[in-house]
Amino acid sequence: MNISDYKLSLDDTPWRLTEPAGANKEWCVLWLQGFMSTIEGHREGVTRMAQATDTTFAMLDYAGHGVSPIPLGEATRMQQHEEVMAVYDELGKLGYKKIIAIGGSFGGYMAALLASKRELACLVLRAPANYPDDELETPYRDTAAGMKAEAHRIFRKSIDVHFWNSATEGVANHNGYTYVIEHAEDEVIDSSIPKSYFNAAKHGNYILIPGVKHSPKQMPNPEHYYQLIEMWIETIVKAIKHSTYDQ
Repeated sequence: MNISDYKLSLDDTPWRLTEPAGANKEWCVLWLQGFMSTIEGHREGVTRMAQATDTTFAMLDYAGHGVSPIPLGEATRMQQHEEVMAVYDELGKLGYKKIIAIGGSFGGYMAALLASKRELACLVLRAPANYPDDELETPYRDTAAGMKAEAHRIFRKSIDVHFWNSATEGVANHNGYTYVIEHAEDEVIDSSIPKSYFNAAKHGNYILIPGVKHSPKQMPNPEHYYQLIEMWIETIVKAIKHSTYDQ
C-alpha cells in the first residue's frame, strides 16, 4: 500500500492518495467526506476500501478542515468546491482516466457540484446534504448553518423530491450512473433530500440502508455500521469498474 501526501500549490490544500498494490491508473475514487471530517479520520476506512477494490482513493482536507491552514469561519463553500475541482484536475495530471466521486453528507453536496463541472465515471451520494445557492460565497461563520440559525433547518425542510438548485443540477448534468444511498434512520438529512438528488439523475440506483442513523458514530456498535456502509461502497466500485454501461 502506497500512501502519498500532497498540497495544492494554489492554497496549500492538503490531499492524499492511497494506492493499493493491485491498482492502476485506469480508475480512481475521489472520496469526499462529511462536514468536519478529515483525511486522518477516514484513513483506516479508505485503506480498507482501496484494498478491497484494488482502486486508488484520493482524499482532501477542505478549507477549514483537518490540517488546512484556513480557519473554518473564513472558508466558503465555493472555496471548498474549487479545492475539490483542483484535486480532480491533479488526478488527471497524474494519469488517472476514470474518476468515481463518492461523497457522504457534506461531501455528497460537494460531489454533486463537481458533477456539473467535471466528467465523472460514476457519482455516489451517501446521505447527501444540500445548501442554499445564495450562501456559496458566504464565509462559513455568516451562513445559516455556521450560525446554527433556524433558517438552516427551514431550508432543509423545504426540500421536496422536485427541488432544484446548483447541486441537483450537477447530478442532472452527469451522464454516467448515479447511486444515491439513504440512511433509513437518518435524523439529520430528511429522506426528501437524497430523493431529490435521485430524481435529477439520468441513470442509476437508489439504495436504502436500514437501521442506520446519519452518523454511525451515534449508534451502538458503530464499527458494524461502518462495515455495512463500506460493503455497499465496495460493491458499487467493483460493479462500475466491471460494467459495460456505455458512458
